[in-house]
Amino acid sequence: MKKVIFSLAFIVCVSFLIVSFTEKKEILNTIPQSSIDKGKRLFKKNACTGCHQEKTKVIGPSVKDIATKYKTEKGDLIAFLKGKNKPIVDKDPGQIAIMNASLGITKNMKAVDLKALYDYIMSIK
Repeated sequence: MKKVIFSLAFIVCVSFLIVSFTEKKEILNTIPQSSIDKGKRLFKKNACTGCHQEKTKVIGPSVKDIATKYKTEKGDLIAFLKGKNKPIVDKDPGQIAIMNASLGITKNMKAVDLKALYDYIMSIK
């Protein structure tokens, strides 16, 4: 009888720990909608839409493709937008030259604005 009670108590404790850590992880990975909205406004305001659409490749890769690549490769998108990292999505020299000219805008952004832009890009699925 003691073994049964102990086993049940153990299972309950382990289940509780698993659920607790899973919920915390989901909370930590939640991006505030206000930050996504601000990032979307900045994306449009700074003419990023001239080369990048959410789901369609235009001149540059789509925002979805950018987000997917940076997630799968675990790349540092903010460092790229600051001009500190090389691109990992479109490595064509002509495209890189165009993007480097545009990075002047993001290099000078405030950290909070750059984070909002990042949040918007990474929210596209």
